[in-house]
Parts: sequence; structure tokens; C-alpha cells
Amino acid sequence: MADSPETQKQDANQPQEKKPRQLRGLYEHVHISVKALDTIIIVCILVIVVVFALDMRNPGFTITFDSKGGTDVASQNQMYGQLLEAPEPPTREGYVFTGWYRDPACYEQWNLETDTIHEDVTLFAGWEPKPQ
Repeated sequence: MADSPETQKQDANQPQEKKPRQLRGLYEHVHISVKALDTIIIVCILVIVVVFALDMRNPGFTITFDSKGGTDVASQNQMYGQLLEAPEPPTREGYVFTGWYRDPACYEQWNLETDTIHEDVTLFAGWEPKPQ
């Protein structure tokens, strides 16, 4: 027996049962095996561990001091971008220490308050003869 038009109208007005929707998230269209995904995760973890190990092993940059005939000054290790710790000034018989320079000719002075470390560097002592 066919439903009368009135019965069909009543059925249309009643709420229909909704089927629960499956939530698959971001991976709805991804087709990858669990074994391949595990391999990718393990490789990523190993890369992160290696990068951190290399970074932690890096002692920074070495700053050596050439006192050019003066007393010895110990070298320092500093990290990139740090200011140099002012070492004890060297002494030299008959001369006055004028500061640390980037070049052996003592033209370009190292400013301890603003110059930062960007690479291994050797600084040279500047000397002036003492006035007699």
C-alpha cells in the first residue's frame, strides 16, 4: 500500500535520524603504512638528537692574545655574539699598553664594550714607548 500524501508530509516534517559522522582529522586523505610512519618518526628523532649533540659539543670560538713581547695572556673561549671578557693587561719593560687590536699593525682597535665574537680571532697588544 502506498502512503497517502498526508502521511508523506508528516514524515517530511519529522526530524530524521542523523548518522554519526566519522572524524578522521588531518589524515583523512593520507594513505601511509604504520611501518613507514614509524620509520619517518624514528629518523626525525635521530636527526634532532644529532643536531643537539653537535650543538652542545661546540665550545664556541677561541680568542687568542698576541702580546707582542709582553707578558703572556691566556686565550678565552666565547660563544657567538658575546662580548669579550677583558683580560689582565700584559706588561712590557719600557712600554705602555694601549689596548687590543684586530691587526698586527695596531690600526683597528678592539672595543671591549661593543665588539662581539663572530669567529676565532687573534688580538694583538698595542704598545707605545714610555716617555723618558
